[in-house]
Amino acid sequence: MKIVFFTFYYPPDLCAGSFRSIALVDALSKRINKNNELHIITTHPNRYENYRVKVDDFEAHENIFVHRISVPNHKGGMFSQAFTFLSYARASFKLSKKINPDFLIGTTSRLMTGILTGIVAHRLGCNYFIDLRDIFSESISDIFHKKSKFLSIFFKKTFFFLEQRLLSKASGVNVVSEGFFEYFQSESIDTTNWTFFPNGVDKEFINLNFNHRKSRENTKTILYAGNIGIGQGIDTILPGVAKRIGIKYHFLVIGAGASSSKLINVIKGRNINNVEILSPVKREELFDFYKNADILFLHLNNFPAFKRVLPSKIFEYTVLKKPIVAGLEGYSTKFIQDNIPHAITFKSGDVDGCVDAIKKAECFQKKDIDTYAFIQKYSREKIMKKMAEHIFSLL
Repeated sequence: MKIVFFTFYYPPDLCAGSFRSIALVDALSKRINKNNELHIITTHPNRYENYRVKVDDFEAHENIFVHRISVPNHKGGMFSQAFTFLSYARASFKLSKKINPDFLIGTTSRLMTGILTGIVAHRLGCNYFIDLRDIFSESISDIFHKKSKFLSIFFKKTFFFLEQRLLSKASGVNVVSEGFFEYFQSESIDTTNWTFFPNGVDKEFINLNFNHRKSRENTKTILYAGNIGIGQGIDTILPGVAKRIGIKYHFLVIGAGASSSKLINVIKGRNINNVEILSPVKREELFDFYKNADILFLHLNNFPAFKRVLPSKIFEYTVLKKPIVAGLEGYSTKFIQDNIPHAITFKSGDVDGCVDAIKKAECFQKKDIDTYAFIQKYSREKIMKKMAEHIFSLL
């Protein structure tokens, strides 16, 4: 049997999608028969313009094969990313025809990776499994809502039609947030046999020793590490908070994305000098920044679609045993309240609420933070093992 796994991002790319993909591949590789083959069709690292790592076009590890496709650079814009994806899709389609797989897996925060999976499955006459990481029809509709009501409705109907076709014909569908079920059920899609395998805690983050941290005298370091895009809305919250709370707090942002330049321009325009922005770094380097942080920061934009998601960053932050300040609403808030006592939430975009949350977070004592139960429940390795078992049960 030959299995093809479509994932636009894969290590050494730095993003939630690539970390989830490699974890699933590791779990699948432990279950796959030696006479069978697992082919990963992905891209060369392209998530961030200022983080490019050279890797081979093809890698073989016994019966696990990684095929990397070179795609044009993009600057984070919608049309630029669409053009980049089309290059990946064309090459992936040709490659999958040569491999002639028996089963397909598609992971999608990008809906079109899922659509690619469905098209290839239809053309080759095989079944497929979808790992659904966001609700694209609702997300893109929310993004265009303020710009054009017509485009917002048009995109929602168009992409929902594609989602409906894709998900209804899949042998199996998994969602990374339980908040997704309500949306699709309200749209009359049967989710009875869908599964919920969320993101989790990677083994690299377990048992990290932060006892010998550096500290800024009389200054608290508040760290955000991740994408700086429309979804996160960092540019809409951080400048106002930094200005309001004062220079006793140092905000460190590590990442890049479509809204990076906007964030930088606002900081310069308002003469804010307690915010530092660094380019993305490897995970190993990121540990040092985590070590020296006092508070970890997270924010999602105030869009209806984001009230259903469960950011992977929550799992990463939680086990670092540092206070967390998170601006989000909906399912994520409930998950945090039920599982993470050392996190304080505030409403998306609420500057005053964020300032209050930061002040409260300072009161947390490290000795009072216990993450053992959380790690046992949300170990990525355990979650992906169960997910791999489920996928093989569909074959």
